[in-house]
Amino acid sequence: MGNFLVVIAPVEARPEADQLFRAGLANARQIKGLQPSGLIQSHCARAASFARRDGSGSSIIIDPETQSWLLAVGSWFHAGGCASGSEARLLRRMIEVGAERTAQELEGFFTIVFNNAVTHELFVVTDVIGSRHCFNRSIGQSEVISTSSLLAASLADCALDEMGCEEFLRTGIVYENRTFFRDVRKIGPAQIAHYIAGRSHRARRYWRLTELDPDKFEGKQAVRELSEKLIGAARKVRSAYANPVCDLTGGYDSRTLVAAFLAAGVDFETTVAGAADSPDVIVSKGLSRITGRPHWHFESETDNSSDRLREVLKLTDGGYDLVEYARIFSLHDRLSARFDVSINGSFGELARGYWWELLRPKIGDRQPLDAGQLARRRYVVDPVAPQLFSLSENERFVEHFTGVIERANRGLAGWPNTAQMDNTYLELRMQHWQGRIASSTDQIWPCLSPFMLKSVLETMLQIRVRLRSHSLLVRMMLAELQPELAAYPLEHGHPALPLTWRNWPRFIPLLNVYAKKARLKIEHRLFKGRTTAARTINIEPARMRLSSTPEVGQLLDPRRMRLAALIGEDRLADFLDGSRHPHFPFDQQWNRVLSLEMALREIEVSSSVDRAEFADQSKVGDAEITLKRERHGGTQVMD
Repeated sequence: MGNFLVVIAPVEARPEADQLFRAGLANARQIKGLQPSGLIQSHCARAASFARRDGSGSSIIIDPETQSWLLAVGSWFHAGGCASGSEARLLRRMIEVGAERTAQELEGFFTIVFNNAVTHELFVVTDVIGSRHCFNRSIGQSEVISTSSLLAASLADCALDEMGCEEFLRTGIVYENRTFFRDVRKIGPAQIAHYIAGRSHRARRYWRLTELDPDKFEGKQAVRELSEKLIGAARKVRSAYANPVCDLTGGYDSRTLVAAFLAAGVDFETTVAGAADSPDVIVSKGLSRITGRPHWHFESETDNSSDRLREVLKLTDGGYDLVEYARIFSLHDRLSARFDVSINGSFGELARGYWWELLRPKIGDRQPLDAGQLARRRYVVDPVAPQLFSLSENERFVEHFTGVIERANRGLAGWPNTAQMDNTYLELRMQHWQGRIASSTDQIWPCLSPFMLKSVLETMLQIRVRLRSHSLLVRMMLAELQPELAAYPLEHGHPALPLTWRNWPRFIPLLNVYAKKARLKIEHRLFKGRTTAARTINIEPARMRLSSTPEVGQLLDPRRMRLAALIGEDRLADFLDGSRHPHFPFDQQWNRVLSLEMALREIEVSSSVDRAEFADQSKVGDAEITLKRERHGGTQVMD
């Protein structure tokens, strides 16, 4: 399935929960364009499942003996060998050993809800990174759990979360447990949220990086361990999905992934997106000739019409730049017509010591991570329109983000600074940025990175610093698994092989790479990001086309914008006036203003729906619901 809605309440609050659930079904149709694929009502919970756009994924699974039930979004794999598509087996395991033990046996990209109808307990289990986004909200005596923050926000009046909105406008992502709405909160990574008889009992975390040993693997053993885990992950993917397609670009991570799939001996095809003359596409086509697998090239296509943006809003809840996600949507919409699952190489950069260059010259030392430096150099980096946020406010936001990083690394005092950097990268960037993209795409069709499977992730995080620096680990692994892929040049012209005295001439192109990086660093310091806008001046930005349409023009009228309550009507007017000039340098922020405003307006539209239409419990929208009461145990299955 692609989405779900669960309402939990004690027995005495059943009328309130029923009303919320009916409103939720109505708003799911209004906001997300969804009709339920499965419905169930048990002692203290009501649940609805909604299929992906391609129709894949199971609905709500019910145990015929106990009337317990389970629903799952994303892609999960169990240590016993079953995977997505075998939810009945997972439900049986939950009943036999409980949710907490079962959670330890799972890996993948998922959120799972398990209701034990015998004990009247309900559990929500998230993956170890919290990448498959899920949200909760308390309303009266009821708890709402949903994969859609907009849907949860639509069920009752909801004030804006000012910091969540500011984070989005400044960085493009909302962090920690925040959303756009004060009362709607993201459920964190590796969580087991436990409810008893309709009331919240406790939440515990079942996995932490602190349980690992950062110096466990070294040398050839590390290469062998990671290779075996990746090959095993490829076989797990193939066991769950018959027809996978793997990204294959010009970099390390997708190449490593494809090498593992080849070594696993499983069927797959590859794909790349971009202009035919782009380095990524040129390199990927050369690599595909080596693999001998069918390779699909898609030119980047973007439909930036207001209709398309409304369509992708249903997937992102406005939590990602709608203009940018329209491009991603176009690619996955086409791929989903041919394949069963999209496989990507995200998280693979952790094997290469990503962002460790900020730790020089003390990489690997057991000292506190400089959270302020990390905030300035990797998170608070986008050019900021002074009409929206004055320069005097920037330092305040850097201090805020420094606190975000410090909170993420609580419990890691005395650990290597590299482990602290890895943890921050997982907790912030991968949970929120990568997770928002992946959670949106998973509503179209299944998508997954094998690098995020716990068995692979734990291995990467326990390899010693020296081997992960300068991509040495990945180079060695590629040379072992697929020497031809390792020898083929990367997009910058040098091979993906370990550097030796024999092959050093092949690495001469790296000198140009380092020179370019140095030049860009100097430009950034001199011009504070304005050079980027200058380079793209000949490409008409999406805002120029969109702002000329009547729909967007009406939406971005400062006198009527919902963001005016947060930013101020005059400041919004100045920002939007400036955006009408071709050389306006804040395209990203314009896209984010549009995305956030569209999300807020969607809530307004849903709240105006006449819910009296849904007062009759036998109707949800246009669909008839029949409550089958012949089942015992208080469970009602709704068809």
